[in-house]
Amino acid sequence: GADLTQNAFGTVDIVLGPETRIPVADASFATVLSTQVFEHVPEPDRYLAEAARVLRPGGHLILTCPGEYMLHEEPHDYWRYTIYGLRHLLQKHGFEIVRLDQAGGAWRLMGQTYLNHVGFGRKFTIPIVSKVTFHGWAVLCNVLCSAFDAWNMNEKETVNYMVIARKRAA
Repeated sequence: GADLTQNAFGTVDIVLGPETRIPVADASFATVLSTQVFEHVPEPDRYLAEAARVLRPGGHLILTCPGEYMLHEEPHDYWRYTIYGLRHLLQKHGFEIVRLDQAGGAWRLMGQTYLNHVGFGRKFTIPIVSKVTFHGWAVLCNVLCSAFDAWNMNEKETVNYMVIARKRAA
């Protein structure tokens, strides 16, 4: 695994600077996994070019990123993508989309927005009561919003995307 900083467990294999290339040969990997990172990358073209460089032809990029979500890991929260923006960027860097899924529709987005507000947006909390209440609301909200999405899906809004893309042969 590669990251900009070492984690608390000391398990990051390669610590990179923001402008550093991954110190491996071209076409070194069959798969690149990038989960919930893409919105924190200030230069997405450079990021995807590097992913393409280290992938073998026919290799896969598995990428997740938010469609809509609250600000987080500030000040390094730069982008929100659409299905069209993701397709454009990936195709521009030599990838073909194998699969592009979204995590729910408008109902789950509303539920997640509410949970973000309750969990992170409140100014006043009662330590144990607030935590127990939040977890109860989280379960109820997820069940109800998932059911509403199954009943009446609006695919124009989503919390998250997951893309599987294949690097085209040169």
